[in-house]
Amino acid sequence: MELKELDKQEQIEFVLERAHKALKDLESFSQLDVDRIVKEIAKVVHEHAESLAEDAVLETGMGNIQDKIIKNKTKSELIYHSLRYEKTVGIIEDNPVQGLLTIAEPVGIVAAIIPCTNPTVTAMSNAMFCIKTRNPIIIAPHPRAKQVTARTVKLIKEACKPLGLPSGAIQVLMDSSKEDIQTLMHNSNYILATGGSGMVKAAYSSGKPSLGVGAGNVPCVIHSSANIEQSVADIIKSKTFDNGLICASEQAVIVTQDISGKVWDAFKKQGAFVTNVREKLMLQKAAFGDDGHVLPNVIGQTAEKIARFAEITLPENTDIKLFLVPTEGIGPEYPFSSEKMSPILAFYITPDFERSIAFASRLLHFQGAGHTASIHTNDRESALQFAHQMKASRVLVNQPAATSSGGARHNRLTPTTTLGCGSWGGNITSDNITAHHLINKKRVAFRVRVPLETEHIFSDDVSDTQPTYA
Repeated sequence: MELKELDKQEQIEFVLERAHKALKDLESFSQLDVDRIVKEIAKVVHEHAESLAEDAVLETGMGNIQDKIIKNKTKSELIYHSLRYEKTVGIIEDNPVQGLLTIAEPVGIVAAIIPCTNPTVTAMSNAMFCIKTRNPIIIAPHPRAKQVTARTVKLIKEACKPLGLPSGAIQVLMDSSKEDIQTLMHNSNYILATGGSGMVKAAYSSGKPSLGVGAGNVPCVIHSSANIEQSVADIIKSKTFDNGLICASEQAVIVTQDISGKVWDAFKKQGAFVTNVREKLMLQKAAFGDDGHVLPNVIGQTAEKIARFAEITLPENTDIKLFLVPTEGIGPEYPFSSEKMSPILAFYITPDFERSIAFASRLLHFQGAGHTASIHTNDRESALQFAHQMKASRVLVNQPAATSSGGARHNRLTPTTTLGCGSWGGNITSDNITAHHLINKKRVAFRVRVPLETEHIFSDDVSDTQPTYA
C-alpha cells in the first residue's frame, strides 16, 4: 500500500513506524558510515543546484534562480566542510588526565519544519545534521514549496541508498495541516523548527525538546570611518540576494548626519531608488497590510515588480535594485521599521554614532531580538562598542549580512540555515544550529588519583588569572 492511499493519521503513524526502525538500524552505523552519507547528501544537492533552484522559484513564485543556484552550491560546500571531521558517533572526547570521556548518542526521531523561503537548502542541511548524528528525520515542507522539498529529499534518498541509508531515515510528510504537524511533533523526540513564529511557538508548546528560530529585522549601522562605497555595495548585494528573502538581510541602514549625503549618493549611484514622501506612501500601501505586516505579493519579488504593484514609475534605462525609504520612527505605526523580506530598505539619519547604536538597539527590541546586527566600520573600538549594546546573537562587521550570518568563506561562523536567537528571541540557544545540537552527550567520569584541592579556596583573592588544574 502506498503512503498516499492512507488517511493523514495513518500516514503519520506509518512514517513514525519507519523512523523508529531506521533509528534502530542507524545505531550500528560507524562514524565513517554516516560521513559517507553526509557527503553524498551535500554532493547531490550541489549537482542538482540549477534544477532545484528553478523548481523553487517556479513553485513558490519567490526569489530568483541565479541566487538560489549560488545558495544551493555554497551551502552544500560550506556545511559539508564544517561537518567533515566532526566526531558525532561513539567516543567523541577522551581526556585521561581529567578522567573524563564523552560518548555521543542520537536524540531520536527529529521532526523538521521547512520554510517556503528556503525549501531545498534547509531540507538538505537538516538531513545532513540528522544523519551525521544517526537521527532519523521526518520533514514537513511548507505547502507553498512542498514539491521542490519532496524532490530534494527524493534525490538525496536515491543517491544515498547504495551507501546503506535506511529507507525510513529521511522521510517527507506531504500535505500536512497545522494539526498534522502538531501530531508529528508530539510523537517525535526532537524538533527543528525553521519557519514562521507561529510554527516555532507550536514546536515549543509540543512538550518536546525544540530548536527554533526567531524573526529577523537586521539593523545596519554605517560608521563614519567606513569605506562608504564598499559598505553600500555589500548592503545592496545582501539586500537584493534572492530578492530579499533571507531573514538575515539588512532591513534598515542607520547613518550619522555628517556622512548621510555621501551614503545617500552611493546608494543612488549603485542602483537604489530613493522614495519621496508621495512614493513612500504608495509603497507602504502596496507592501503592507492594515496590521503593518508585509504582504505576500511583495515578498521575494524584484524592485521592478514591486514598483508595478505600487504604481511607482521608475526612471527609464536604469537598473533599479532596491527601494531606499527615508524613515524616522520605529514601531507598528512605522511599517518600514519591520522585517520586509523584499528589496525594500529603511534609511535612518541620526546626530551621532551613539544615537545610531541606540536606534539599532530599538529596532531589535521592536522586532528581530536576538537575531543579527550589522556594522560597517574601519574602527575596531566602534565595532566593539556597537556589539556590546546589541541584543543580537550575531554581530557582523563589514560583511553582507544575508550571505554571512549563516557562515561564509569570509568568516568563521558555523555554516547553517537555522539561526538561533537565544533568550532574546525566545529560543533555547543563540548558536548557529548544526549537528552537535542533535546529540545526547554521555559523560563517563573515572576516579582520579589526585583529588581536587578546595579547602583554602576562599582565602585566595579574586583574580583574572585562572590556574591550570591537572
